[in-house]
Amino acid sequence: MKKKAIKIAASTAVAASAFVAAAPANQADAATNVNQLVTDAQNAGTVLKWAISVEGTADYKTQPMAQYNAAKKAIAAAEKAAASLSTSEKLAVDAKLVDAKLQVKRAQAYIDAITSSVKIKELTANLDAAIKSNDIEKVEAAYHKATAEYRKQAALLDRVYGQSTRDGIRNEVKPAIEKLVASVKNEVTVNMLAKAAAADVKAGKTADASKKIAEAQAILDANDLKWETSLQKSVTDVVTALPLAVSSVSYVDNKTVVVTLTKPVVAVAGSEFVLDNGAVVTKAELAADKKTVTLTTTALDAATKYTVTYNGSSVQFETPATGAGNIGVDATALHAEDTQTLAVTASFKTAQGTTYNGPVKISFTQAGYEFNTVNGIPYSSLTSDTVYPVNGQLVVTVKAAAGKVTGGKVKFDTLTGATGSVTETKYSGALNFYHLVDSETPLLADASGTVKYVDAANNYFVNNNNDKFVLKAAGNVYQDTNNGVLSLDAFKAKLTKGDIVTGNYIPGAGSVLKLALDKVAGVDFSVDQDYMGATDTFRVEGNTITLTGTGEAGKTVSVYNIALERPVAQTVVGSNGKWSVTVSVDPTQKVSFQSRQSVAVNEIAPNYSVATGLSDQLDVVAGKFTATAVNAASGDGALSGDVIPFNSVKSEDANNVKIAAKASIVLLDGDLTKATYVDGVNGTSITETTTGFEIKFGAPSAISGGDGKLSGALTVNGVTGITNEYGLKVNITNSIANY
Repeated sequence: MKKKAIKIAASTAVAASAFVAAAPANQADAATNVNQLVTDAQNAGTVLKWAISVEGTADYKTQPMAQYNAAKKAIAAAEKAAASLSTSEKLAVDAKLVDAKLQVKRAQAYIDAITSSVKIKELTANLDAAIKSNDIEKVEAAYHKATAEYRKQAALLDRVYGQSTRDGIRNEVKPAIEKLVASVKNEVTVNMLAKAAAADVKAGKTADASKKIAEAQAILDANDLKWETSLQKSVTDVVTALPLAVSSVSYVDNKTVVVTLTKPVVAVAGSEFVLDNGAVVTKAELAADKKTVTLTTTALDAATKYTVTYNGSSVQFETPATGAGNIGVDATALHAEDTQTLAVTASFKTAQGTTYNGPVKISFTQAGYEFNTVNGIPYSSLTSDTVYPVNGQLVVTVKAAAGKVTGGKVKFDTLTGATGSVTETKYSGALNFYHLVDSETPLLADASGTVKYVDAANNYFVNNNNDKFVLKAAGNVYQDTNNGVLSLDAFKAKLTKGDIVTGNYIPGAGSVLKLALDKVAGVDFSVDQDYMGATDTFRVEGNTITLTGTGEAGKTVSVYNIALERPVAQTVVGSNGKWSVTVSVDPTQKVSFQSRQSVAVNEIAPNYSVATGLSDQLDVVAGKFTATAVNAASGDGALSGDVIPFNSVKSEDANNVKIAAKASIVLLDGDLTKATYVDGVNGTSITETTTGFEIKFGAPSAISGGDGKLSGALTVNGVTGITNEYGLKVNITNSIANY
C-alpha cells in the first residue's frame, strides 16, 4: 500500500508546478479552464495529503513546504477563476475544493509542530551545554526556555491530524528533552526557591521566605543533587539573613497551639510568646527540628481570632466554632426572578434541646428586600420585626423591593425578651433575585456576557448584571470557543461561573451564543480571601492585605487593582500549589482587587479586562475599627441604668460587630478612678446594633483608684471582646459625658 501511495504522489507531483493557468481567451472557455484548475487543486491536495501521512512520505521531521505552497497556490487559482461563474457553479467548485483545503489546514498544523521540534532540539542542546558549564543560572534560564517550548508544542500537537502522526512528531524530541529536564529539575527548583526566599527577606516577607526555604531544604535532604554544595550554601545564606519570627500558627485544641518559626533556635520559653484576648501561654515545648513550638495555653474561646506575638512578629489564627448552635437555617443560596418570592425556613430550640417559641428578631443584611409573609401571615399586618416561632419554626417569604438584587441574607436573632439582648444569630443563604430578559439583548465580553450563576437543570444562566437568560434547545445555535456547534446539553456542561458568553440573545428562538472564554478549562486557581459573615467588604487594619490561594505550580499570579490597567503585584505559585502576595491598600477609599493565573509559565500578564479569566472581585477597606460614644442625656451624674450607643465610624463596620462572651469596657475619670464593666455581670449588657453596639451600664464589676467613684468626663481606657467580623478590635475615639 505504501509503495502504491508513493507512486501516486510521484506521478501527481509532476503537475504541481503547472497548476496556475492563464485566463481563458473568451468566456466560452471559462468553465473548461475552471474545471482544469479545480482538478489541479485536487491533485495538489492529494500530493500534500501523502506528504504529511505515515502512509506516504511523512518522516515527522521534514516540512513539506513545496507541496504545501503548491496546494495553496492551486486552490487560490481555482477560486479566482470561479469568481466569474454563477452562484450554483461557484458552490459546486467550493464543494470540490473542500478536501484540498482540509489538507492545507492539516499541513499547516503539521508544519507548525515540526517548527517547534526544531526549536526544541536547539533548546535541548542549549540546556545540555548549560549543564556542562556547571553554571546554575545558565541552567535555570535554559531550562525555562526549553520546557516552555515543549509545553507550547503540546498545544500545537493537539491540532495535528492523526494520533500516530502526533506521536511520531512528539517522539522526535520527547526522549532527549524529558531526560535532560528530569536530570536538573530539582536543582532548578531549589535555586528558584532560594532566590525567591532571598527576595522575600529583603521585602520583609519573612513568613513567605521561611516557607520557600523549608521547601528547598526538603528537596536537598531527599535527593543527591548536582551542585549540592553551592545550592546548600544559597539556602543557608537565606536562613542566616532571615529574622527570627513566627512563620505560621495552627490550632490543635482549645488549650494547644503549634507555632512554626522562620529559623531554628536553641531554646524557647513560654513567656516569650504572647496571646491577646485574655489568653495566656503557660508552657512552650521546642520540637527536634528546633523550629516547631507547641504552646499550652489557658482555655481559648470558640470562633475567636487570636494573635500570637514572638520576638516582635505576629501571626493571627482563629479557633473553630462549637457545635451548630440552637438556630437551624439552611445556608444554601436561593435564586428566583425579581417578580417571584423565596421561602426561608428556620428552626429554633433551647439550650436544653426543647422547642423554642420565644422572640426572634428578623432583618436583612442589606437593603433591597422585603418580607412578604411570616408563618403565613402578611408581614404588612405585623407591628414589629420581632416575631415568634410556631412549634419552634419560622417560615418567612421574601421578595425583591424594587427589581433585581443579590447577595442579601435573612438574619435571625433570638432575644432574651421582646426588647432584650441577642443570644444567638444565624443567617440564611444568599437571596438572589434576577431580571428575566424578555427582549433581544447583545452579550459582550464585559459584565453583560460574564457568567455569574448557572442553573443547568432549569436551563438558564445569569450574567454579572444579574440578568437571567433562558436557554432553549430548539431554534438556537450554541458554539464552543473554537466556533464548533454544541448541543444545549453540551453547552450547559461547559458553562460555569466566570465564563464569557457572547452573541445576540433572542428570547424563545434564534439566538446564536458562543462560549468566548472557558475560564475553568485546564485551570485550578482560587483566592482564599472571602467576605466574613454578612459583610460585602473585606476589612484590614493596616495599609496592606496579603492575598493567598491555590494554583498550578510555576504559574504566575497577577493581582489587579481594577481601577488600574496593569497588575499591582505578581507572584509565582509554589511547588505545593500555594501562592501568597501582599498588596497595598489606600486607607482613604475602598479598593477592589481581582486576580488571574497565567495560561503559560512565561506569559506576560495582559492589561486588566473582565475577559481574561479573573477571580471574583474582592473589595477591601483599610483602617482601624473605630467607634464614637453618643453622649447620654440623663445628666444625673450616675452611669448605672444609662444606655450609651457607640456608632461605628466606617459604614462597613456598622452592622458587623461581634460581641464575645464576657466582653468588657474600662472607664477612667479625671482623678484616675478606674471602673470595669463586664457584659452579663451586675446588670451590664453589651449588644450589637445596626450602627455599631450599645452598652447598658449596671454596677461595675471592679473599681479602684481615685476617690472610688466615677465623675465628670469618662475616658475609655480599654475594651476587650468587641470586634468586627474580621477580628479588628474596636477603638473608642471620644469620652462619655452628660450621663
